[in-house]
Amino acid sequence: MSTKKTRRKVAKVWTKAEINTLKKEYPKTNTKQLAKKLKRTLEAVRFQAKKRRLKKTKGYMESLYSAARKTTKKRTAKRTAKRKVSRKRR
Repeated sequence: MSTKKTRRKVAKVWTKAEINTLKKEYPKTNTKQLAKKLKRTLEAVRFQAKKRRLKKTKGYMESLYSAARKTTKKRTAKRTAKRKVSRKRR
């Protein structure tokens, strides 16, 4: 019978500098970009932000929603244009 040793990943301890960066930039920065900058996983950044009760600013969230609305409008306009073209061909 062979015994297999499983390796556990040890969580990196957050430094004060990393925590300060998180507190300063999390509210107004894309979380993926911040995770990359801190060389942490997305889940680790989200967990620390939640643990420290950090939230995204209202302005940042509105910018995300307005960007999503713009892309939705573009898609809708493209679909409408395609429908008009297909109707003309009939």
